[in-house]
Amino acid sequence: MPLSLGTARAAAGRVAYGTFDLVQHPTGGVDQLPVVIAQGNPRGPVFWLTAGIHGNEHAGIQVLHLLVTRELAKQLRGTIVGLPALNPAGLRTMTREAYYHRGDPNRLFPDGHTESTLDPEMDPPSVLEQAYTRLFGEMQATADYWIDLHNTWTDSISMIYRDRVYYRDDGGAAKTKAARSEAEKLDAQLTRMCRAYGHSVLNEMALAPYFDDKLHRSTTGAGVNVARIPSLTMELGTGHMPDADIVAASLRGIKNVLRWAGMLEGAQEPIEGIKVIDMGYPCRRRSTPRVSVPCIVRHLVEAGDIVRAGDPIAEVRDVWGRLIAEKILRAECDGWIMGRTHGIVHYPGTEICGMGVRDDLPTVLPYPKNYFGRS
Repeated sequence: MPLSLGTARAAAGRVAYGTFDLVQHPTGGVDQLPVVIAQGNPRGPVFWLTAGIHGNEHAGIQVLHLLVTRELAKQLRGTIVGLPALNPAGLRTMTREAYYHRGDPNRLFPDGHTESTLDPEMDPPSVLEQAYTRLFGEMQATADYWIDLHNTWTDSISMIYRDRVYYRDDGGAAKTKAARSEAEKLDAQLTRMCRAYGHSVLNEMALAPYFDDKLHRSTTGAGVNVARIPSLTMELGTGHMPDADIVAASLRGIKNVLRWAGMLEGAQEPIEGIKVIDMGYPCRRRSTPRVSVPCIVRHLVEAGDIVRAGDPIAEVRDVWGRLIAEKILRAECDGWIMGRTHGIVHYPGTEICGMGVRDDLPTVLPYPKNYFGRS
């Protein structure tokens, strides 16, 4: 039976267009996801490419528009399922969130727990969470690989966010060994996928921060740790207005991943026109440094700069321009500047940039203790 999603049905050598019903409105009408399916030889892998779960992040839409063409379909061994706007309400209103869900839409995907009877004292899942659960089921049934496209901070460079792979260790020694082995194989696939894409790589936060921020319920967090599908988040620089060089570099990187997956022929394309940072050791993302007082900052670094502990990052001033508090905010550790958070006006405790810092934690870990014991 031909692969389909919503009203889009794959056809060998062609690009098919359609929609997937997301949320029905009480005033009538339905929010629909645009779906585009490019298929070559249908006997190859199925690769999902999604964008726009945050409605104010637009570079991924352009990447998908440029990638998924009739010419590509004729060359493919396999199928690409593209969804350029996972959050149509946010796209319409140019906002990160959807107006029918309070909170980050990229924290609504399944977490691996079995469904239990709803507590009548608690709010049920929102209509958007229910819709994404249906969509995730479609992805889980068909996808061999998944890339989700995002944007980050002001002037940020192009980066890969790589989830750690978690496994259960609560089923006895034999089951734990098998679960760890499966997780290590998936982790090795993620390593090869990152290399093929060729942009700067950052491991996600680990353990408590990762689960506290519900990153395990992000698109690719669920893709890796629930569906067990090689899945990566690609951060394509500043939001709203796409950076043409990053869009072009992402397009080359995705084609390289398709070649790695055996879906396209030809040699890997070099990644040019953007900064690619390799410190010689694994890095994870960290929001640092943070200001200690209400202030106006003047940045002294740019995205992609490599800094050492103690290096100046920004001047700290009051609204009149006088240097205050620490006067110069300095790097807390060695690393590289991912990008600068939006704006120069800050309250105490807010980060002024993100850094890639040394990551000494393994990328394969057991789930937190009692994770599956929680309701």
